[in-house]
Amino acid sequence: MHNWGSSGSITLDHGLDGATPNLHPAARASSRKKPEDALHPEEVYRLRGEDHDDLEHIEIDHKEARCCNTKYTQSLKHLLPFRPPRKDKSLIPSNNAGMFSYVSVSWLTRLMWRAYKHGLNPSDLWTLQREDGSEVNSERVERLWEDEKGLAEKNKRKPELWRAVWRSIRTRVLVSIFISVFQNILQFLGPSVILKMVLDYINEPETDHSYAGILVGAIFLINVCRGAAFNGMFVVGTHTATRITGAVQALIYKKVMKLKTGGEKLSAQIINFSNNDMERLFEASISCTFLTAMPVIFTMSVVYCIYILGPWALIGQGVYILFYPIMGAIAKAQSNIRVETVKVTDKRVSLMSEILNSMRLIKMYSWEDSFAKKIAGIRKEELKKHRIGALLQAVSSTVTPSISILATIVTFLAYTLSGYSLKSAEAFTIFSVFNAMQFTVGVLPFTIRSIAEAKISLSRIQKLLELPEHKKRTGGLVNNNLALQIKNATFAWEVNNIDFKNKSGPPVSAKGKNKSDTKANGEVKGEKTQTNGHVTSGQANGIKNPVSDGKSEPVKCIETLFNVNVSIARGKLIGVCGSIGSGKSSLISAICGDMKAQSGEVQVNGRLALVTQQAWIYNDTFRENIIVGQKFDEELYRKVLRVCALESDIHLLAEGEMTEIGERGINLSGGQKQRVNLGRAVYSDRDIYLLDDPLSAVDSKVAKHIFNQCILGALSNKTVILVTHATHFLEKCDEIILMQNGKIAERGSHAELVARKGEYFDMIGFDSTRDKSETEEDSGEKKDESVNDVKKEENEDKEGRGKLTTEESRATGSVSGKVYLTFIKESGGWCIASIIFLAIIIFTLTRMFNAIWLQHWLDQGDGSVAERLDNATEYNLTLSDDELKGDISQNPMLWMYQLVYGLSFILLLFTGVIKGIGVTFRVLAGASKLHNKMFESILRAPMSFFDTTPSGRILNRFSRDLDELDVRVPFFLEFLLQGLLFVFGQIILVCFIYVWFVLPLVVIVILFIVVDVFLNAGVRELKRLDNTLKSPVTQHIGSSISGLSVIRAFDKERLFINRMYKLLDKHSSSLLVFRLSNRWFTYRMDFMAICVTVAVTVICVFTKGLVSTALAGLALSTVNGVCVFIPFLMRMKSEFQSRVTSVERIVEYAYDLPSEAPREIPSSQPAEGWPSSGTLELKDVKLRYRPDLPLVLHGISASIKDGEKIGIVGRTGAGKSSLISTLLRMSELDSGSVIVDGVDISKIGLHTLRSNISVIPQDPVLFQGSIRYNLDPFEEHSDDAVWQALERSHLKDVVTKQEHSLHSKVEAAGENFSVGERQLICLTRALLRNSKILLLDEATASVDIETDHLIQTTIKEAFVSSTVLTIAHRLNTVANYDRIMVLDAGRLSEFDSPENLMRTEGSLFKEMMQAMGVNTVEQMKALT
Repeated sequence: MHNWGSSGSITLDHGLDGATPNLHPAARASSRKKPEDALHPEEVYRLRGEDHDDLEHIEIDHKEARCCNTKYTQSLKHLLPFRPPRKDKSLIPSNNAGMFSYVSVSWLTRLMWRAYKHGLNPSDLWTLQREDGSEVNSERVERLWEDEKGLAEKNKRKPELWRAVWRSIRTRVLVSIFISVFQNILQFLGPSVILKMVLDYINEPETDHSYAGILVGAIFLINVCRGAAFNGMFVVGTHTATRITGAVQALIYKKVMKLKTGGEKLSAQIINFSNNDMERLFEASISCTFLTAMPVIFTMSVVYCIYILGPWALIGQGVYILFYPIMGAIAKAQSNIRVETVKVTDKRVSLMSEILNSMRLIKMYSWEDSFAKKIAGIRKEELKKHRIGALLQAVSSTVTPSISILATIVTFLAYTLSGYSLKSAEAFTIFSVFNAMQFTVGVLPFTIRSIAEAKISLSRIQKLLELPEHKKRTGGLVNNNLALQIKNATFAWEVNNIDFKNKSGPPVSAKGKNKSDTKANGEVKGEKTQTNGHVTSGQANGIKNPVSDGKSEPVKCIETLFNVNVSIARGKLIGVCGSIGSGKSSLISAICGDMKAQSGEVQVNGRLALVTQQAWIYNDTFRENIIVGQKFDEELYRKVLRVCALESDIHLLAEGEMTEIGERGINLSGGQKQRVNLGRAVYSDRDIYLLDDPLSAVDSKVAKHIFNQCILGALSNKTVILVTHATHFLEKCDEIILMQNGKIAERGSHAELVARKGEYFDMIGFDSTRDKSETEEDSGEKKDESVNDVKKEENEDKEGRGKLTTEESRATGSVSGKVYLTFIKESGGWCIASIIFLAIIIFTLTRMFNAIWLQHWLDQGDGSVAERLDNATEYNLTLSDDELKGDISQNPMLWMYQLVYGLSFILLLFTGVIKGIGVTFRVLAGASKLHNKMFESILRAPMSFFDTTPSGRILNRFSRDLDELDVRVPFFLEFLLQGLLFVFGQIILVCFIYVWFVLPLVVIVILFIVVDVFLNAGVRELKRLDNTLKSPVTQHIGSSISGLSVIRAFDKERLFINRMYKLLDKHSSSLLVFRLSNRWFTYRMDFMAICVTVAVTVICVFTKGLVSTALAGLALSTVNGVCVFIPFLMRMKSEFQSRVTSVERIVEYAYDLPSEAPREIPSSQPAEGWPSSGTLELKDVKLRYRPDLPLVLHGISASIKDGEKIGIVGRTGAGKSSLISTLLRMSELDSGSVIVDGVDISKIGLHTLRSNISVIPQDPVLFQGSIRYNLDPFEEHSDDAVWQALERSHLKDVVTKQEHSLHSKVEAAGENFSVGERQLICLTRALLRNSKILLLDEATASVDIETDHLIQTTIKEAFVSSTVLTIAHRLNTVANYDRIMVLDAGRLSEFDSPENLMRTEGSLFKEMMQAMGVNTVEQMKALT
C-alpha cells in the first residue's frame, strides 16, 4: 500500500515545541483516528507525482535514533554560549545560534551591513527553518483546535479559538515570561538599591575609591544583563509570533479550501484577516509577556519603598493601583472602538476589491464618481471611529507618563505634610523607583490593547472556521452502469448567516449566493465542486452546522431545484438547456455537491471534471493553467491543444506555452480562457465531465471544432453533461434535459422532444430556419479582445518576453524626504506641525520641571542652608549634605514648594491631552487626504496599469498600508516625538549638572548617529521586503477563492495549500528578519545607553562634593530612567521608520501613477445634447497600447451614418473589441481621429464621452447594493422609468418576484443572479441611458436563443434612431443590419451590406456564414 517509489524512507525532524512529529498524512490520519484529515484518497497512501514540485520546502534529515532526543533538545542548545554555524547557509541562522549570538542577534550583522551598502532583494533573504514554518505549526494549531472543540463539548461550553492558540504558544510564552521576570528584577535593582548606595556614598564626607569602583562595576553588570535579557525575551517572542501568525493564516486558507463556495465578499474578508488581523496577533504574541512586568516591579517597589519611607510609600503605590482600572477602562473602550472600526474597514476593503475587479466596466460606464462617493461615505464613517480611538489614545499617552510623576508628588506631599523630613538620597531613590516603573506602566495599555485586539481577531477568525464545509467522501465506485443518479431530490443553496465582525450586523455569507431577498433559482457563477463516488441522503449531505450566536440560525437554506430525477448511463452525452435563470448551472452545482440536498438521494460514480461558465485562470504559465501541477505528458498535452483549438494561440504568445498569464487571465481573450478551462478538464482525464456552456465563448468555426474533436472525439468514452443554448449541438446529444423554474420540464432525445411539441419545440422554433445539420450561432470571439489584441501583439515584440505582471516597485535607502514633506503638507502644513511640536515641547518641559523643582526644593532644606555653609567655612566644619540642609519640613516656604509641585501635574495633564489630540487628529487628517488622493489616482489610472498590476498588490495599499497609517503611525509618531524630546531634555539636564559629562556624551552621540543613520538602513529595507512579499499572499488568497470550485473539482487543494505554505514562509522569513533587525538595532542602542549611565555614575562617585546630593540624585535618577527607556524608544523609532514605508507606498500610488486624459475639459465641451444624431467617422485610426508595442489597429477608416446598424465581425484577434475600446478611449490612439457628430473625441473629457455612449459589455458585472443602484447609480431616473426599462429588457417578472423588488440586495459580483440575468440587467442600463450611440460587445453570449431573440427585438425598437455597433455573437443577430464591418488582423477587410458581402466571392463574411450552413442571401434573411 505504501508506494514511496524511489524516494526511500524518510525521517522528518520537527524540532517544534510541544508538537507531534510531522508525519506523512497516512500516518497522521492513523495516529489521530481521523481519516478526514486526508484531503483525497491518493494522499493517504502515497505522494502523487504532481505534488513533488510543491514539497521542495520540506527538509528531510536522515538521522540516527537517539534515546534522549526530546522535544526541547533543540531549544536547550541555545544555552550553549557558542555553536558552530549550520552547514546549510540558505536557512535562517537564528535557530542554530549560540546564546550570545541569539540574544544579541549578531548573526544578522552581515545582512544589515549588506543592506546599508547595496540594499536588499528577496533573494538576499534566508529560507525559513522548518520549525518556524507555516505547515508544521498550522497542523499543530489545527490539532489543538480540534482538541478544544472536544473539550468544549465535554464541558458544555462554546469552543474558543484563542484557547487553542494559547496552548500552541504557551511553552514559549512561559519561557519569555521567565526571562521577563529576571529582566524586571535587574531593571529594579539598578535604579533602586544600587542608586541608594551611590547616593549614600555621595552624601558621606569620606572617600573610598575601591567602593566607588565596585558600585560602578555593579551598575554596568546589572544593566548589561538587563539589556541582554530584555533582548532575549523579544527574540523568543518574535519567533513565537512568526510561528503563530503563519499557522493561523495557513489554517484560514485550509478552511477556505473546505468551504462550500467562496465569493468576492469572503475574499475581501480573508484578505483583511491576512493583512490586518495578523498584525494584531503578532503584536499580542510578543507583548503578552509584559503582563507579568507590572506585578513583579510593583511588588518589589512596594517592599523597597516601605523600607525607605515607611507606610507613606503606600500612597504612591496606591496611585498605581488606581491606574489599573483607569487604563483597563481606556483599553476596553479602545477594543470596543476597534471592533466597530473593523466592521467599517471590512466594508471598505470589500468594496475596493469589487471596484478593482470591475474597473474596466466602471470606466466604460463612467461611473467613477458614484463609486468615489460610496467609498468616501464609508471612509468618513471609518474616520469617525478612528478619531474616537485617537482621542482615547491621546488620553492614554498622557496619563501613562504622568502616573509616575503623580505617584511621586502625592507621596512626597503626604510625607512632608505629616511633618517628616525628606532626605535627598531617599527622595531621589523613590523618584528613580517610580521612574523605573514608568516603562512597565507605559507598555501596559499597549499590551492590554494588543491582547484585546488579538482576541477580537481570533473570535472573527473562529466564525470562519465554524462555517459549513464541503466534505469529500472517499470510497470505490458503486458497481452499476450509472455514472450519475439523482432520485426525487430537492436542492437548496445554503446561506451562512454568520457575522465575521463580532457584533450584530448584516450577515456575511461565505457562499455569497442567494439571500432571502433574491431570486430563488438564480444560477451561480463558477461555484461548483466535486463529489466522489457516494450515495448521500438529503438530510445529512455532509453539512456540519457552525455554532450559532443564539441570535439567528447560522445556516439558512434557499430551495432552488425541485423534485429532480436524473439517471445517466456511463459514456453518454447529455445536453442541458433552458431559459435564463431556469436552474441549469444550479443543476451542475447540485451534482458537484455545492448545494444541500433537502430530500432525495444523489449518487455520483466517478471523478468529476468541471468547466465553469466563467473561466477561472490563475497567475502562472499557460501550460501550468492546463496541467495544474500534474505530471507533464507531452503526447496528451499536444492532443489537448489540438482538440481545444489552442495550437494557434500558443504561437501568438511571446514564450509560447511558458508565457505568464496574468491575474484572472487578463492577457487572454474570453474564448482563449474558456478553451484553456476546457483543456484543463480534458488533460485531467476524469470520468464525468460537467461543461457549463463553454461553447458560447467561441466563434462558430471553433465551437464546431471543439464539439466534434473534443466532446465527440477525445471525450467520446466519458460521461459528459453539456449546458448549451445551441440547438444543433443539442441534436447530437444522446439525451436532452430542459430546465424550467428549477425543475426538469422535459427530458428525452432531440427527436422525442421535437415530436412532443412542448417547451423544447418552442425553444428551437427560434432557430429552426437554419440548415438542419449546421445551425449555430456565433462568429465573434468572446471576451475582452481589447486586452487580447494588445497582449498578443505585445508578446510578439516584447523583449522581456513571456512576462506580463510587473515586479512590484520598492524604494531603497532611507525613506525619501519628499514622503515626509508630503505627509506634513497633507496633515495641515508646517504651521500646524509647528504648533503640535511646540505642545510636545511644553509637555516635555513640564515633565522635566517636576524633577528639577523637587531637586530645588530639597536643596533649600529648612531655609538656613546659606547660614550653615558660612558657619562651616568659618569654623572649618565637615558637614554631610543632610546636616547642611536640615529638616525641609521646617522651611517657612514649604507651602509654596508643595503647591507648585502639585500644580505642575495639572499643567502636565492639560498640555499632554492637547498634544495627543493634535498629533493623532492631524495624522488622521493626513491619512484621509492621502487615501482620497490614492483612490482618485487609482480611478484615473489607465487600464494598462490594471492589466499588469495584480489587484492584490493594489488592495494591499488600501488595507494593510492604510491600516498602518490610520492606527500605527499616529501611535508611534506621538510616542516617538514625546520620547525623543524627553530623552534629549534629560541628557541636556545632566550636562548642566555635570559639565564633564559632555566629553563621553559626544563620543556616544556620534556612535548613536552612526548606528542610527547608517546601519538602521537594514530595518527599512527589510520592512520594504516585508511589504513586497505580502502582496503575493494576498493575490494567492483572492485567486484561490475565485477558483475554489475548480481547485476542488480537480483535487488540487493540496497543490494550492502547498503553494500557500511557500508564499507564507517567504513572507514570514522577511517578517521575522525584519522584526529581529529591530532587536539587532535596539540592542546596540541599549548598550550605548548603558555607557551613558556608567559615565554619569563614574562622574558622580569620583567627583563627589562638587554638587549637592540632590543634584547628583537628579542626574542619576534621570539617566537611569533614560537607560531603561531608550531600548523601548529606539524600538519605537525603528518601528516608526519602518511603518513610514507604508506611507511611502501610499504616496507612490497617490502621486506617481500614470493618469488618463482629463474627465472634463470645459474649453472644448460639446453642445448640450451631444451627440444629437450619432454619426461616426473613423479617419486612419491606428492604435497601439504602449509606445514600445506594435500597432493593434492599422489605419482603419470608415464613415457611419446616424441611425445605422453596424455589425462588427472577425476571427480571434482581429481587433473587434479594440475598435470598441477606441470609441470609448480606453486606450488613446497612436494616430488618426474619431469624429462623433462633428466632434473629435480626443479633444473632449473622458466623462463627457463615456457618459454619452451606451455600452453592453461582454462581461455582465453587477455590484453590491440594490438592483436599483445597479441600474441607476446616480439616481437620474424615476422608478417608473426604471420599471419601463425592466419591462423592455424582459426582466420585470424577475425583479417583481424579489422580496424587496427594486431594492432587493445584489451580492458582490451579482452572484445571486444567473449570468443571463446579469446580461439583461446590463441591457436595462443601456435602455435607461438611451444614448444616440450603442455599443454591444458580444452582449448576448450567455442567454438562450429565445431571450436573445427578445433582446434583439428590444434593441431594434428602443434604439431605432440610434447608431448601433454590435460585435456579433450570433451571426443571425447582425444578418439584417445595414452594414457589416469585417476586421482581419487589425485591418478593415470588408465594409458593406450583408447582402452585397454574401454575393462577393472570397468574402470573409460569406465564409463565416457558410461555416454556419448559410449559403445564400435568402437563407441569411431567413435567420432573422
